[in-house]
Amino acid sequence: MDRAQGSDARPTFLVERYWPGIDLAGFQDALRRLEAAARQLADEGSPVEHLGSILMPADQVVFSLMAANDESVVRLVNERAGLPADRIAGAIALPGERPEPRPRKGTAR
Repeated sequence: MDRAQGSDARPTFLVERYWPGIDLAGFQDALRRLEAAARQLADEGSPVEHLGSILMPADQVVFSLMAANDESVVRLVNERAGLPADRIAGAIALPGERPEPRPRKGTAR
C-alpha cells in the first residue's frame, strides 16, 4: 500500500513482534541491528527503510513501520537483523498534524 506522502513513495509495512522478555535496552540493541541490516540491503540494491518502532513493554510487543518495495524485503531485513517478525502487513502511514507553536506569555507576536 502506498504511503500518503506521494505517489512515488514505496509501500509501507507494519511488522508485529510478540516478544516475551523485551525491555528498553534489548529494544535499542534490536533497532541498531535493524538499521544496520536496512543499510546493507539498500547498498545491495534492495531499498528498505525503518520509519520507526514502538515498544509496549507491558504487552511484550514491538511494532515497526518499514518502507520497501515489497514484503519479501521487509522479511529479509528482519531475518538479517535477527529479529522476530510474527506478522507483516501492508499499511498506510499518515503523519499527525503538528499544532502551531503558541507564543509565550509576555512576548510580542
